Amino acid sequence: MQRSRNSEVMDRPDLPEHVMVRVHKQLTLVNRLLGNTAALVKAVQRDPEPTRRVLDIGCGYGGVLLNMRSRLAVEVVGVDLRVPAYDDCPFPIIRADAVLDPLPEADVAVSVLLAHHLSGDDLVRLIQNVGRSCRRFVLLDLVRSRLPLILFRSLVAPLLTPLNASDGDLSIRRAYTGKELSILTRRSLGDTGGTFRHSIAPLKIRQVVDISYRRSDKVSHRLGREDQVTPITAL
Repeated sequence: MQRSRNSEVMDRPDLPEHVMVRVHKQLTLVNRLLGNTAALVKAVQRDPEPTRRVLDIGCGYGGVLLNMRSRLAVEVVGVDLRVPAYDDCPFPIIRADAVLDPLPEADVAVSVLLAHHLSGDDLVRLIQNVGRSCRRFVLLDLVRSRLPLILFRSLVAPLLTPLNASDGDLSIRRAYTGKELSILTRRSLGDTGGTFRHSIAPLKIRQVVDISYRRSDKVSHRLGREDQVTPITAL
């Protein structure tokens, strides 16, 4: 299956605010029902070092981050290209381009369903940029494959609004295969000494790349050593 280069409706900067609210509300529910939020929570809980602050890259309207804050009892902050218009969000959401702009410091950064919105080069830049302010990055995304596409079309899409159903279908076709995502992660870490784990869930409903950056002695966030992790070398 060739990777689609088409843009999703939710990427349009002129999409009305009330539509964006509805889109993200449903996305938050889908992430919870499909186990994406739980997968992120479990990943953070496995950290061998204390996690006091979590940064969500591409947080949207903060639904996933709100659930993580409740379940992990940590300080949270979000970053997105478009921030909510309302001003009563219980945690800060900062408008920034996570590929290029300086990011808030945190122990662990996460992203959910963001990677497929980026080109390969931008995804490499994102991973490198996150490493400047966080010691770890848990990246969760879809898998481009016929099986999850068939499952989505038959089981999930009928329950969604037409906009979310259309974007969800396109998201799978825009996603990276497991091999592609692994190669891009290796490329982003190069010979820095950073390490990562890559896993694909049953039925290919999601893939997770769990990155640990090598930190210098001058940085307060120290790299947590994990069993069965192999240093990454440049391709």
